[in-house]
Amino acid sequence: MTIQRSLPTAKFLIVDDCTLHRENLAAVFAGDSDSSPAVAWDLPSLCAALSESAPEVVLVNMGTRDNVMLLRVVRETCPDAKVIAVGISEDDESQIVACAEAGVAGYHMRSESLGDLIVLISRVARGESLCSPRVSAILLRRLSTLAAQRQPESKELVLTTREAQILRLLEAGLSNRDIADRLCIALHTVKNHVHSVLSKLGVNSRAEAAAYSRSIRYPQLIDRY
Repeated sequence: MTIQRSLPTAKFLIVDDCTLHRENLAAVFAGDSDSSPAVAWDLPSLCAALSESAPEVVLVNMGTRDNVMLLRVVRETCPDAKVIAVGISEDDESQIVACAEAGVAGYHMRSESLGDLIVLISRVARGESLCSPRVSAILLRRLSTLAAQRQPESKELVLTTREAQILRLLEAGLSNRDIADRLCIALHTVKNHVHSVLSKLGVNSRAEAAAYSRSIRYPQLIDRY
């Protein structure tokens, strides 16, 4: 079978548990290059192929049993290999996302031709990552969902210099009167600062504030009174 566009010079591995598909694609590749591609159809044969020679481009037929597991084995064993998922259905969102999570570099859809596959291989071999607009939309929705589910980052605790001083004195067990005498400020001022400290820490009592103080450092102090 003649291909209009030639395959790039690279070490290929075809992973497909359908013997007819695997042998036909291997024959096409062998006829367009100087050497035959390596082939695998299950985990033992994949491990044997990867141990014999590190491939540069790997095609995994997603109709193969344990396909995602095989993808991950390839990525873990040969992290520099460019992996293409073959036989993807644009309606199978879970498989598309699983391929992305496994680190594939390209998607060849069921509706696409052998010529399309050759073009895809050539572009992926040059370092591009490719997928159809439909696949792109699915992956973007997945990213949006993950972003929405992500817990908001905890805000950095910001106390004024005076509030930090009072928090340390609360930790030491001083009363409001003792704090006022120690810092030479009015009692009502101390009470205001204590209220502000409890509010910023999100606690209800001086004891809770003291306990919190023992468990943290003060990452940022704003010098204002």
